[in-house]
Amino acid sequence: MQRLYYFDADIRTALTLSDQLRIRRVKKSEKQSYGEFGDNDQGLGWGFGGPLSFVLECVSPTQREGEETMKKLAVCLLLFKHDMGLDDRLPWFRLVRGRSGYWQSDHLPPLTDEELDDEAMRFPGYRLGIADIDAFRTFWATCSKTSWHKSLLLAGSRLLLVQARRDETALEDRLIDLMIACEALVIEDKKEDKKRTKIARRVGKLQEEQIPHLAKRASEELGLAYRLRNDLVHQGEFSSENLAEAAFPDQFVMYIEQYLRIGMANYIDLMNQGKSKNQIIQYLDESP
Repeated sequence: MQRLYYFDADIRTALTLSDQLRIRRVKKSEKQSYGEFGDNDQGLGWGFGGPLSFVLECVSPTQREGEETMKKLAVCLLLFKHDMGLDDRLPWFRLVRGRSGYWQSDHLPPLTDEELDDEAMRFPGYRLGIADIDAFRTFWATCSKTSWHKSLLLAGSRLLLVQARRDETALEDRLIDLMIACEALVIEDKKEDKKRTKIARRVGKLQEEQIPHLAKRASEELGLAYRLRNDLVHQGEFSSENLAEAAFPDQFVMYIEQYLRIGMANYIDLMNQGKSKNQIIQYLDESP
């Protein structure tokens, strides 16, 4: 089980995604043991403590498999609402390492209407509304249809780190994590030449499936993001020239995060068509 902080949903008891996976509302009797606020867990390291109303539960043969499934679900929650990438109410939610392998607290009754009303004023973070529930269930079924290869899991892990780092002082770390995620998706050989150009074009092309006119702008800004990443890696700070081109660095990094989310969702669609990582890269390179 893993706790979801800064998360809300129009779910009376639980959103069941499979026989092994669900998002469940926390009962008031459980809150005494969880505490209203979480500590800054070092196991997964995503986000901050905050009001707790929901948990993720996963039944799996091993704890490692359960944690991987829950991590994929967390990534898919971010991909599902990628259009909220510029929302200044973030962080959305936090995962804290817990026990897995069985459902917990099934014997507890659901919350009453009065109790639901008492909890109406929660932190305004990530929310699955009534109209989102069935759509997300379908989205999760699509995203989990095919096994994720290691590169996609790495990109997802970096995206989760990015959403946890909302402090302005973490701007550089967020940018580096984003570029690591982009490289993991579309670079096969670490010795490849012209990585900046290839990452910018390939991740840019991934935007076309959803927003056709966005590809050119995305490629240009991803190229600048890679130059800023190089500044940090090789000089320890952004160059004044590249920083001036970014104009508003914090907003710029949020746009890069947006491109990654859109790109990952479309990457998964291509993977579900039976394409390997190499075939996806070839497809992107051959696209006009």
